[in-house]
Amino acid sequence: MKNTVKAISTLQLDRLCQQPYSAASYSPLAGHLLFLLDLSTIDSTLPAYQHGPLSKILPHIPCPVIAIAPAGAHKAITDSVDVVVSSHKEAQGLLDNILQCPLTAMTLVQLLRHNEKSGTQDGLLAESLAYATLQAGKEFKNYLAARAEPPQPPKNPEPPVLVQREEDTLVLTINRPQQYNAYSTEVRDALFEGLMLQAEDDSIRKTIIRSNGPCFCTGGALHEFGQVDDVAMAHAIRSTRNVGRLIAALSDKVECQLHRACIGSGIELPAFASHIIAAPNTFFQLPEITMGLIPGAGGTVSILKRIGRQRMSYWALSAKKIKAATALEWGLIDIIE
Repeated sequence: MKNTVKAISTLQLDRLCQQPYSAASYSPLAGHLLFLLDLSTIDSTLPAYQHGPLSKILPHIPCPVIAIAPAGAHKAITDSVDVVVSSHKEAQGLLDNILQCPLTAMTLVQLLRHNEKSGTQDGLLAESLAYATLQAGKEFKNYLAARAEPPQPPKNPEPPVLVQREEDTLVLTINRPQQYNAYSTEVRDALFEGLMLQAEDDSIRKTIIRSNGPCFCTGGALHEFGQVDDVAMAHAIRSTRNVGRLIAALSDKVECQLHRACIGSGIELPAFASHIIAAPNTFFQLPEITMGLIPGAGGTVSILKRIGRQRMSYWALSAKKIKAATALEWGLIDIIE
């Protein structure tokens, strides 16, 4: 049986316009897991004098605001919501994940609203703090309790990242193909150290980031999830060795070459680079909401900047896979080659 949520009525919208501070009541704590605005049925009856006030009130609603909007719906309103979809069927793709992890969904859209107006440094700080909050939350703990224990990867004597210098080009190759190049602690640290070579050497004009093996990167190493009990310490680690921040600072000199799976951090980090090349067989996914988490490797800054807040909200809430052609259309990547 499909989950359903009743759309907001014109009476509720009228009350919201008269009492704008009541927006705070649309919260998971009050039983409102999302705010569904069906403009396909009420747009023609919505008084024009409400358009302006609603466009200012809707961004302050705590839970995700989803609009089902036909072509030509009032732009001031549709611009102010978190996600715009064209049909109830498309909205259903978001509904299940929001109802499963409402606190995560709320945190995600609030963070994206904040980061849309913030610079890179402020956005990364906000993301790390929000991520730490969810690491200590019940939805992530429920995910950890329900999942099968992931296997521990065998020790690998090979470097996690291969570092090569080819004249004025630095090539960093993620080298954990047996683990599908998961973004583990050792890979993070090695990438950070490799990028520091670019940061400290002006003779390096370009850095290429790529991967060995079947795919570019399948995101965070699942066997490491939940290992850090102290979320303040986890925030300190992200503040100290933040690969996304380093790529952002070096963006004009960084090119990422992607193939096959780019999941979670496998696209969050490349999105900071000025140039992303993807093979035709590449696909992308942000599955974090299904784990009670948000993108935590910088994606709420990097991907947001590339594809915009509403598209980012839609993609992260739906956890859908997208193909290279869609990624190119969205601006998530720069070329398919």
